[in-house]
Amino acid sequence: MRAKVHHIPLGRNLLAVMLVLVLAWLAGCETRPVAATAPAAPEPTRAEKVRTALKAMSFVEEPDGWHLSLPAPLVFEFDSDTVASHARDNLLRIARELRELGIDRTLVRGHTDNVGTRDYNLGLSKRRADAVAKVLTEGGFPADRVEATGLGFSVPLADNATAEGRAKNRRVVIIVQIG
Repeated sequence: MRAKVHHIPLGRNLLAVMLVLVLAWLAGCETRPVAATAPAAPEPTRAEKVRTALKAMSFVEEPDGWHLSLPAPLVFEFDSDTVASHARDNLLRIARELRELGIDRTLVRGHTDNVGTRDYNLGLSKRRADAVAKVLTEGGFPADRVEATGLGFSVPLADNATAEGRAKNRRVVIIVQIG
């Protein structure tokens, strides 16, 4: 006697087994939602860090570099080229900060009003620029990377016809350039 064998079509069984396996696999692969996090802000570039530091030191960006204008009354006595003691400490701090920022070159420009002769004012502005440059080097900024120039009254900020204008023109400007 022969046993009766029931034949189930293979296609249906295979399909059912595959469906069970796929569902089991999907259940095992379930991932939990991850809390959304904001992407980290990109690290500022060296130039951005330097710009921020220069702004904090009161430098102003100009077409030829970053300028720090020091009014002569804050740095020098009238008709003097000796840096005042209160200004010296500030210049030493500036020198250290510029060195730490990795500034390559510093330009120091001396200016005067138009009272007196052209030659006298050129000399006074140069002596003042040299005095500021000397303090910057004493503060650790490399001497071979500081350039001091006296411009006399050739580049006024204000009208030399008034006392107020002349006072604005008597200044020393520190200029740095960054890449």
